[in-house]
Amino acid sequence: MSLKQAAIKDAATAMSLLKESAEWLKETGSDQWSDVLKGEDKHGLAQAVEKGEVFFFYNRKKQLAGMVAAWKTPTEWDRLLWQEIGTHQESCYLHRVIIRPEYRRKGYGKELLAELKQKFRGQVTELRLDCLGSNQKLIDFYRRNGFINVGNAKDFNGTKFELFSFILI
Repeated sequence: MSLKQAAIKDAATAMSLLKESAEWLKETGSDQWSDVLKGEDKHGLAQAVEKGEVFFFYNRKKQLAGMVAAWKTPTEWDRLLWQEIGTHQESCYLHRVIIRPEYRRKGYGKELLAELKQKFRGQVTELRLDCLGSNQKLIDFYRRNGFINVGNAKDFNGTKFELFSFILI
């Protein structure tokens, strides 16, 4: 398993993975990331690729199995959700954590998180992420992988999100 920083030429691939996951979410009855299906990118994934903040995740057969965006500078979204706990430069904010549908339930999510922990150890002291408060499977997944639920917050629309932290030692 390996992480590779996406290059500018990879922006279309990143957007394609995001759309693929948004379509899968829609099929499961979730409207999460539905903005992507409308041609919007509220979190600026294409710009994150240009800044070197997107990483592709490859399996042992060198197949593209997933992706993640990792911001060392908190975005407006991060500042909103983490305002009660506080934001600081020693954290890395993970977004668009994606395992492609055909690779789900095969341990790749756990491997992706392990690779991220290794990659950012020594660069930041903490990995942070959020997920919908209604997504119990994802909440349980992050807990099983060592992330601590440090609270919750609501977005601009009043939707509840759970906040998770992993301290890198």
